[in-house]
This record gives sequence, C-alpha cells and structure tokens, in this order.
Amino acid sequence: MTAASERAASHGGRTRWRNTAALTGDFFLFSVGFAFFDPLVVVPAFVSEFTGSELLVGALSTLRVLMIAIPQVWAASVLEARPRMKALLIGSSVGGRLPILLLALAVLLWAQTHVALVIGVLAFSVILFFTSEGLNGVSWPALVGKVVPEGYRGRFFGIGQLLSSFGALAAGLLVNRILALSTVPLATRWGMLFLCGFVGLMLSVGSMLFIREESVERTSDRVDVRESLRKMWRYLREDRWLRRLILVQLVLATPLATFAFFVVRARQTVPGAEAMVGTFLILQSVGSAVAALVGGMLVDRVGSWAAIRAAALAEVLALAAAAVAGLGTYPLPLYGLAFFLMGFVNGASWWSFSAYLLEMASEARRPIYLATNGVLVSVTALNPVIVGALVAAIRPEGVFGAAAVLALVGLGLAWPLQRGVERRKPQGDANATSGG
Repeated sequence: MTAASERAASHGGRTRWRNTAALTGDFFLFSVGFAFFDPLVVVPAFVSEFTGSELLVGALSTLRVLMIAIPQVWAASVLEARPRMKALLIGSSVGGRLPILLLALAVLLWAQTHVALVIGVLAFSVILFFTSEGLNGVSWPALVGKVVPEGYRGRFFGIGQLLSSFGALAAGLLVNRILALSTVPLATRWGMLFLCGFVGLMLSVGSMLFIREESVERTSDRVDVRESLRKMWRYLREDRWLRRLILVQLVLATPLATFAFFVVRARQTVPGAEAMVGTFLILQSVGSAVAALVGGMLVDRVGSWAAIRAAALAEVLALAAAAVAGLGTYPLPLYGLAFFLMGFVNGASWWSFSAYLLEMASEARRPIYLATNGVLVSVTALNPVIVGALVAAIRPEGVFGAAAVLALVGLGLAWPLQRGVERRKPQGDANATSGG
C-alpha cells in the first residue's frame, strides 16, 4: 500500500467513525426528546387526562401514521435529484420539531381554561412533527446506508438503540418526577414535559450537523414525483421480496394500533396507574434496550430477517399480556410485561425492517424502496380510529386478543423472509455514481 493510499484509508476510517458518532448522537438525543412526546404513552395519557376521549386518542394516532406516509414519495424524489441527503434531513427536522415548543407554551397557558384550543395545537404539532418524520423515514436510513458500511450497520443500530434506551429510561424517571410534583399545577407539569421533549429533539439536530457526506452525481437535478411513482410500481412488479416485506408490515402494523390504548386501559383498571406513566415509559425503555442487544447481534451475525421474526414474536406476546391483564389476574405485572414487550417491538421493528431494505436494495434504489415501503404500509392509517371506536364499544381485552391473533399471522408471513436477503441485490440504476 502506498503512502497516498494509506492516508486515504486513514481519512476514510476517520470519516466513518465521525459519521457513526454523529448519527449515534442523533439517535440517542432524539430518543431522549421523543420520550417526552411519546405517541404511545405520553400523548394518550395527556389526552386521557384532559379529555377522557378514546376516539381522540385513536384520531391522533391516525394523524401520526398519515403524516408519516404522505411526504415519502416526494422525499425519495428529492434524494434522487440532490447530490446530498443531509440538507433535507436537517431542514425537515427543524421544521417538524419547532411546533413542540408552541405546544409546551399552549399547555402552560391554556390547558386548564381552553382545552379545545390546546388539543388543536397538539394536533397541529403531531401533524408537523410526523410529517417531518415521514421525510426523515426516507432520508435518515438512506443516509445511514450511504455512510455506514454494511458490515457495521447491525452494530450501529444496536448500539444506538441501546444508548437511546438508557436515555429514554432516564427520561421516564424524569417524567415520573415531574408528574408527581403535587405542589405544581397539573398544566404546568405537562407543559414542562413537552418543553423537555423540545430541547432533546433540537439537540439531536445539532448532532446531525457533524455528519460528513460525500456528494453524489445525478443525471438530473429535477424533482420528479411522477417518475418516482413509476419506479415504485416497476420495483414492486420486479421484486417479489419487496412485496412480501410490505405484506408482513401491513399485517404486523394493524395490531400495533392497539398499543396506544395500553396506557389508557391500565389507568382504568390498575389502582394507582395514573401516577405510573413514567414507570411505563421506563419499562418500554428497558424493552428497547434488550431489543438493541438482541437485534443488533441478529442483524450482523444472522441476518435482519431474524430480527424481524424476534420483533413479530414480541408483538404477539405483548398483545396477549395486555389481553390477559384486563381479566383481573395479576394486572400490574402483566401490564408491566406488555409495556416491556411493546418497547422491544418499537425498538426492534423499524430498524430491522430498514436494515432488511438496505441489504436488499442497491444504493441507487434505496430511496424508492424506502418510500414504497412507507407509503404502502400507510394504508393502516385508519386503524387507530377503528380501534378507538372498538375499545369504546366493547371490552378492550377482546380487541387486544384479536390483535394478538393477527400478529401471529404476521409472524407466520415473516418466516420466509430469509431467502429475500440471500438472493442477489437488484442492480443499481444508472443515475448515480460516486462523486467527490
């Protein structure tokens, strides 16, 4: 090896570690901030506290799913036309997180006197935050696939998730402390939670600034959504494993709509659960930490398909535990298990599916693959509203039990995915080559 090649290798190694550290910092700080704005625990508990409406809990969950899906085709088109991905990631993150500051101020000022106005601000914040996350759902994993080599991705996801779980665990402890401040008005306590979330989420944007990304040459700088839609249809027709992966996610995503109602039902059936929101967050964080240890190892040493199977099995068990908990036998331990397993599912699902997509697609196809996956899975957007209506009409344990059966079907559909990543990757389109 010549001196020049040694210097290039050394520079490449430093850049890889710099990018990995910056992405891990973003991963960690995002998870800490997100814990104070958690859509499955904090937001449903807040809505339940101030309105008592299960239907509103479901409506906000539907907004979350819709807003994540809507911008993904546009994001893929932008990434195909732009030489770098970082600008879209940072811009969308800032735009989506600023409204949480507005929410914190609205709660502090009007939660006790103008609840409808505060819920409107909450809905606005959910719309913009999860629209941002829809854009980031394409740009972030595509950037990871670009700057983190394939042999390191499992460890990156695992370590990032592990650190994030510890951070979210600490945040859960702080949530308990803040909500237990009986001398502080209730609205002030909730406003403090959202303010903490805003700070953590904006610090994660600061970590993104340290990512160093090489430019990529494009044959065209035109953002063409129609062309992206045509590519989505072509790739779906060509790649049966992409179709299988989307089907698995559709089936597994449907039972996930019940997760937002775990905390609502626990507060109704378990004595003292009103003061345990932070405890449920802690259990969820511990589950995410275990998912990081197990999932990261599975992705690198076995394959991302194995991590998907583990997440699907955890989903079945979480729903079964919640269904049995409401029957009156050991409700608190069973709800504790349900929240732990819910954390495992949330901690393992999104990045195990992302890792599978990164493995199966060439770099040129990744934005379209990611967008195709996100858009088609979004057809489950109305599920939270349907679940909210069902929970309000019949005993929630019946809903949780039916969801567990459907998750079991999803686990069966996920079983053949191993063959999908063992086959040769599709050839990259001739529209992207490395630049300097």
